[in-house]
Order: sequence, then C-alpha cells, then structure tokens
Amino acid sequence: MERNYWVRTEHGRIWGPYSIAALERLRGQLTEKCEASVDGKEWHPGVDFPELRSLLVPARKVERQAPMPPAPPRISKAMTEAFAFGTGDVVIAVPDLPETPAAPADARPASKPRPPPPRPAAAAKAKAPPPIARPKPAPPPAEPEPLDVPASGDLAQVSPTRLYGLAALTSATGLLRLDSEKGGSLRVSFRRGTPEHLASDDPDLSLLRYLQSRKLVEPEKAVAAEEQAAKSGQDIVSVLFQMQLIAPSDAHMVLGEYAVFLLDRALLLWRGTFSYSKHAAPPAGAFPLGPKWALLADSVRRLDVTLLSARFGKRFASRVVRSGGLGIGKVEELGLNAQETRLYAAIDGTRSGEELLRAHDPGAAVRLLYLLAELGHLGFTEVSDEPAAVSPPPAKAAPPPPPIPKAAPAPAPAAAPPPRELPKTTRQAPRPAAAPQRAAAPPVLKPAAAAPKPAAPALAVNRPPPTFAQGPADETPEAALTRLSGLWEKLATANHFEVLGMERKMATAAESKRNFFVLAKELHPDTVTDPAQAALKEVKERLFARINEAAQVLGDEKRRKEYESELDGKAENVDVSRIFAAEENFHKAVIFIKARKYQEGLELLEQAIQMNGEEAEFYAWRGYARFLLSKDRKQSFEECASDCRKAIKMVDRCLPAHLFLGHMAKILGDPKLAKKCYMRVLELDEKHVEAQREMRLMKA
Repeated sequence: MERNYWVRTEHGRIWGPYSIAALERLRGQLTEKCEASVDGKEWHPGVDFPELRSLLVPARKVERQAPMPPAPPRISKAMTEAFAFGTGDVVIAVPDLPETPAAPADARPASKPRPPPPRPAAAAKAKAPPPIARPKPAPPPAEPEPLDVPASGDLAQVSPTRLYGLAALTSATGLLRLDSEKGGSLRVSFRRGTPEHLASDDPDLSLLRYLQSRKLVEPEKAVAAEEQAAKSGQDIVSVLFQMQLIAPSDAHMVLGEYAVFLLDRALLLWRGTFSYSKHAAPPAGAFPLGPKWALLADSVRRLDVTLLSARFGKRFASRVVRSGGLGIGKVEELGLNAQETRLYAAIDGTRSGEELLRAHDPGAAVRLLYLLAELGHLGFTEVSDEPAAVSPPPAKAAPPPPPIPKAAPAPAPAAAPPPRELPKTTRQAPRPAAAPQRAAAPPVLKPAAAAPKPAAPALAVNRPPPTFAQGPADETPEAALTRLSGLWEKLATANHFEVLGMERKMATAAESKRNFFVLAKELHPDTVTDPAQAALKEVKERLFARINEAAQVLGDEKRRKEYESELDGKAENVDVSRIFAAEENFHKAVIFIKARKYQEGLELLEQAIQMNGEEAEFYAWRGYARFLLSKDRKQSFEECASDCRKAIKMVDRCLPAHLFLGHMAKILGDPKLAKKCYMRVLELDEKHVEAQREMRLMKA
C-alpha cells in the first residue's frame, strides 16, 4: 500500500494525509523547514524523509536586502533566473555568491560590454545550479482541467449534488436534465448558477399530486383542473389560477415550495444519466429560489440519512481528510450552522468517519460529510499502519540492537544497559541467573504470543451467527425482493439487538461485529450487479444501513449503555408515538393556515399541544391562528399575543413567535411594535426572507 504523509509548514499549517503523487501539487510551497509525519501525531524534519527531499525548496533568506547593491533591484526575479546561465551580469543578481565583492574592482569598470565567455561559463556551471535547481521549479499541472458542467454522463459517476455545485461555481446558465433508470426525468433550469425553475414528467411528482399531498387542493378539483388544462392546452398553473384553486398572493410561496420539493428529489437521483444544454434560458415567469449555495445546503439537510449512509458504505471506516482548498466553491458560502461548523473544525485527518459520528449528532454528521465529500472539500483515505512504514528517518533506526546472547556473559549487574537498547524485552527473567539462564530468552517471546489475546472475544462467541438474511440457493430475484421486503418491515421496528440476531443479556461487542459481517455478506447493495434489479438493490441499501446503524451502537460500550438505558426508560418516560403524532398534526395545521383554512388548522394545533405541550412553536402558531380567525382582532390581541409570548418564554429564539407578533401589530396599526419584532427576527436570522420583506415595505 502506498504510504501517505502529513506535512506541517513552518507557519503551522497542516496538509494531508497525501501520497507522494498528491504532494507534487505543493511543490514550491514546502521549504526545508517543514516537518512531516506518517501518522499525524509524531513529527520529524521533512529533510529526514528521502522521498520528500525533492519536493522541498530552501527557506527564504531574510538578509537578502542588506547585501543587495543599489542597482540589482531593477532586475526582476524572473529575469535573474532566465539569464542565470548567461553572462557575468548574473553575479550581481545572485546574493549567495561570496566572491562578487572581490572581483568587481577590476571586472566591472572594464566590462560594460559582456566579459569573455570562458570564465563566466565556468562560474555559471559551478554556482548557477544551486539557485536554479531548487527555488522555482515549474509545478506539474496543478489544474487538471477547468471545472465546468459536463455535457452528459452517468449519475453514478457524477452525482446531482456535484453537478449543482459545478453550475453554482461557474455561474452557469442552462438546462440540466436528470433521467432516472426507473423512468421519468427531472429538469433544473439555472440562471447565473442559481436554480430558477424545476419540472418533472413523473406523474407522482406533478404539481397537482404535490398540492393534493399538502391538502391544498381536493382530489375532485385536481382532476377537473387536469381535464381543463388538457382541453384548453393551457399551462396547469394558469388553470389553477382561473379556477381559483391557488390564491394569487400565495402563488409565489406555493410554487417556490414545490420547486424546492423537486430539488430534494433531484439530489437523490444517483442511478441514471444526465445531459446539460448550455445557455438554455429558464422559461418565462421563472424566479430565483434563493441563494444558490445556501439552497443546496438546506436541501442536503433534508435528505434521508439512511440512504446517505448506504451510499457511503464502508468509507466511514476510513479517515476523513480535507482537500486543502481544492473543492468546488468555498465552505464559508454554504452557511454552515454552529453544529456543522464544530464538526468541520474537528476534521483534522486523524479521525475516521465512524469516530466523527460517535462524537457528534449522527444525522447532521452524515449529511455534512456527504455534502462536503460530493463538492470535493473532503475525502476518505486509508493510512498504512505497517510497522516498517512508521519508522521515519534512518537516523533513529541507525543503532541496531546488539544480539541478546552477546550482551550477558559478564556479571549479573551488567544486565542493566540492555533494557535501554532493547525496548521489546523490557522485563528479563530472574536477575541472579547466569549464562545458562539466558537460554530462557524464548520465554520472552511468550508475551508476543499472548498479543493475539484481543481475538479471545471472538472465540467466546459460541452462539451460531444469524441466518435470517440468507435465501435459498436457487432463489430468483423476484422471490428475493419479496423476502427482503418482508424482512425490512420486520427490522424497521426491531431494536438493535434483534436486528443483529443477538440476545440482549448475553450480547458482546465481538458478537455484534461478527454478526454484522455475516449479515453484510447477504445484504450489501453491491451484491446486486444487474442494473435491472433496481428495486432489489434499494431494499438491500435500506437493510444494510439498518444493520450498520445497529453495529455502530452495540459495538461501542458508551453508546450501547446509553441505548440500553433508553430502552429501559422508553415505556416509562417517553411516548414516542405521541410526539410523532403531534409533529404530524402540527405540519398539517401549518398547511391549513397557509391555505387560509384557519379553523381546521387551529383544531389540529389544539390536538398537537395536548399530545406534546413542550413545543414552543405550537403555541406561536396557535396564537396567530386565533388572531386571524377572530372577528374583533383588536379585542382578542392580548389573548392571542399571550400564546406568542409564552412561546418566547419557552424558547427565546422561537422565530415564528416574534414574526407573528410583528404581523399582529402591523395589522392593528402599531408600526413601532411591528418594527421591533421584525428587527428581533433579523437579529436571530439575518437571512429571514419574510422579515426582510416586511422591513422593506415599512421603509417604503
């Protein structure tokens, strides 16, 4: 395996781990004062590594200004290097030559024309190579090719997330078409790198189906609108306006949410093909969906963690390294939140993806790692742990340890020095022993033989591995799909112990690791090689992600204890089903309120608060719904505002509560209070679109 290196510059900046081929990109930036490491922990001078010496250049000398004669500053560095093999004028420009002060006395006045070639040629041969060989070698092609959106390709090779990043980086204007291997396509229109219009020919992703799923249009009216559009040949949006199924004031918001919904689906298209039509303008009436980089980051935050984990596969076991600024765009433009920023700061090239998931919120960590890896800001690498590779310079390995038999025929006290030279044999047998006792050196090997002791837990697993994932030898793909779909329904609601086929009281970390590998052989998605079996591969992706999650939790002692305590206290303290039901009612209520169906929304909010009264946002929306529903809004203001104030008391950063207080104050003609509330929203979120719009309207 090729060895990788960490490199630390004289200014403290760290790159790596990189292979020698990758470090070629840093040629000219690494000086002889830099340090290198093979494990990211123990550092040695870079010149001690023979394979790195050719990449190092001499450190710049600060004293160059003092001995510099007045005339040479007019000669540029490029000119000096270009003519270094030429005439004696070069002697003036090179500050490293000690002979120049002695020679100029008779050489300069006499040679306004150039001196005869014999002597300068010899001097150039002797002295020119050192400054030219190392200071500024032409770097190899650091830029492989200009970054641009490819004209076409396979989504398995270039993901939609990366295509989006390339379009945003190059401020591209054009039409990106994503064709799924299951049928159907998605089209994304960019203008100057920002998506302005999304459309799909998949009936399940149509605008009418989306509006029905959000309960904004009833099924009967949706069918009537579809028939009307087919008869008149008009666009479905125009028909919805004519039939007054969408209020003109809500059209911008509804269409924007639908476009974001399609963008989320587009980023999950990993199997299929794509094509890009350059300079194809978005259709008339299209509008920007938001800041291009923040829009991408928000969309990735909504992706399914299970699918992302399955896409990573075994790469989480490798170390996560930064690319050193070689990614698409800048990380700062993505608008990372505080949690994501802490996670990104923790990536130093010494920790694997699994270690990062254990130290941070797994869902947020998986999404951020996926986003940064697709944009090229991060990579996964495996570092060789061979003992031979860890010994850096030959300087430390120079003194070989003397053989054991020659070290001891003298008196017993003289046995003290050898332990220092032979660190592997730290303890020697009885001290009074004479030369014959030295023959007991083989016992020293016994501790080494005991080293495989960590494998003992595997021997202690005397229970047979699980077999529920195995199918018959002659099983057809259709039968396998039916069998594994039933297995997924069972494992989706099972606990981690049941997922790995273990008994909770007798389960060990070794058994969880063994069972995971046994199940992974049957459930890994790469075992499906036929592109036509996409449904079977998708089921295996979900199953593999499920057993991987269980193995990560049960294989770590700390996380296992937390999980077991959660299982023990689940029935007593937390009713998860009520919390999920409350969230579902809340989201439905928000849709009804935005559709101006205030009574239906208020009823759902009351139910959500009864199920889970700990959510501040529930009270904020209830107060606003009551205010919009009341006939005398001025009289009911205090009662409705009390809900919003209660939400703020529970969570001071509850944006809807501050925003709704501003809306109510504005409706009642109190611009001072409204402005104060909108300013508070912008203090908490300076990019809040609705608060920015209200402030602009108030200034106008």
